[in-house]
Amino acid sequence: FFETGNRPEMAATVATMQARPGPMTATASGLLAMLSEPSPQLVSAALSRLLAVVDTLWHEVSESLPELEALAEDAELEALTRQTAAAVASRVFFHLEEPAQALRLALEAGESHFDIVNDKSAYVETLIAAAVEAYIEQKVQATGADGGAEADADSPSALDMDKLERVVDLMFQRCYVDGTFEHALGVAFEAREAAKASEVLKRAAQEGPEVRRRTLDYALDAAVTLVASKAFRAETLMIVAVELSLEFHETRGTEGRKAAAVALCQAHQILGQAAPVSQLITSLLDATDEESLLGLQLCFDLIDSGDQGFINAVAEGLALPKPTTADQAVTVTVDGDGDGDGLEVAPSVQPERSESVLQRFLNAQRILTDGFSSELALSFLHKNSDSDKLIMENLKKALEDRASGSGRNSILHNCAVATHAYLNAGTTNDSFLRDHLDWMRKASNWAKFSATASLGVLHAGHTTEAMTLLQPYLPTTPSGDEGAAAVTAEGGYAEGGSLFALGLIHGSHVGSSSSKRLETREFLRNHLRVSRRF
Repeated sequence: FFETGNRPEMAATVATMQARPGPMTATASGLLAMLSEPSPQLVSAALSRLLAVVDTLWHEVSESLPELEALAEDAELEALTRQTAAAVASRVFFHLEEPAQALRLALEAGESHFDIVNDKSAYVETLIAAAVEAYIEQKVQATGADGGAEADADSPSALDMDKLERVVDLMFQRCYVDGTFEHALGVAFEAREAAKASEVLKRAAQEGPEVRRRTLDYALDAAVTLVASKAFRAETLMIVAVELSLEFHETRGTEGRKAAAVALCQAHQILGQAAPVSQLITSLLDATDEESLLGLQLCFDLIDSGDQGFINAVAEGLALPKPTTADQAVTVTVDGDGDGDGLEVAPSVQPERSESVLQRFLNAQRILTDGFSSELALSFLHKNSDSDKLIMENLKKALEDRASGSGRNSILHNCAVATHAYLNAGTTNDSFLRDHLDWMRKASNWAKFSATASLGVLHAGHTTEAMTLLQPYLPTTPSGDEGAAAVTAEGGYAEGGSLFALGLIHGSHVGSSSSKRLETREFLRNHLRVSRRF
């Protein structure tokens, strides 16, 4: 009956099985038995019925997994039959919680049985996650980041890369349709696919300003916090910076431009590119009053980052060119034929910046290099200092009641000086010390060093007046000659403490004046150089 393959009874049976699913199948034993029949039509019909019931009868079908895999690899069968066998076996492995094997067979089954775009069942979602994991693993191996370890046959990294790329491409398309650009961007970052990341950002830009802003924010944060490779992080940040620059120039709303400018400045700062930041701030300062305020705010943000070298480079990029006026125009001789009778042409006169715009640039320079941020911090701390001077008065009085000259009194005196320093740290409030200079002079040796150094704690960041405040304690300014004064043994404790205080003042706040920091650094170097001669 089955060997003829053309009996009308068999043809009718196969047609009935393929056209009508019939009632719910209680067992798969009959269908599994038909897989051993020599008729390809009967095998195909049985596989079609098994595919319909495999999600409920997978525990029975699992016993025939070797046979199903053999059918999926049988070259004598039609492609559709092989794909159906692979689809049935894939679903069985899925229920057995072996996603790697299920994915391998699902890739063989083709898109007709593994619909990534439209099917959102648990089966498809699980296999997509497995495909993405295998794709990332193979991409990372291709970069040599894992040491080039070889994968075994059952590993996800042994899957066909072309088929995995097809799955990932379809997953990206579904992300575009669903608006989940962050998901697609995360896959691109983990797989170290810069081209994919750029594609995601460009597609997000087509969905409107809100989606674009949200995606760029995620991209910048993920590039900084999630990307481990330094080279790929730099490449990714460059892509993000390009998109942020486009957003900044294309956006018309104030809030949108502000967010883009802040993110763009942050991206270039992480990349260590000072020139684009200078250009960005310059364009803002040359714009409207509202945008010029944003440019100044970016200067404050740079100060808060703490990278003084980068800040100095940005400030150099903001150096104002000398305005060219008509009186300063220089004529240029254009002699095309070389006969000496060339035509004198005056160059075009560049427009001058107005006084208000020039003042914006001066304010920016003041923020970046002249210590304006430090002045604001000191002013705030001084005005909001709530330290109670009576505490120190009572403490001083209690110490004076003790026996003078004892070791315990010396220790307590030193502790009181330290208490005063912590009580008024950074506030520049040294009125108690000025009112009780005689009491301060009771310190000796290292206690005198600590007492003088405590001035650096009180005036931390007060760089503009540092030399004036410490002048009574500083050593004589050396000239570099053989007779230059050094820190002497007699006044060494107080002078050494003053030098330590000088370092505390200039090392406590990055927003301090660059010129003052340079002056102090040279002052300290000269004293150290001279002191080594004695």
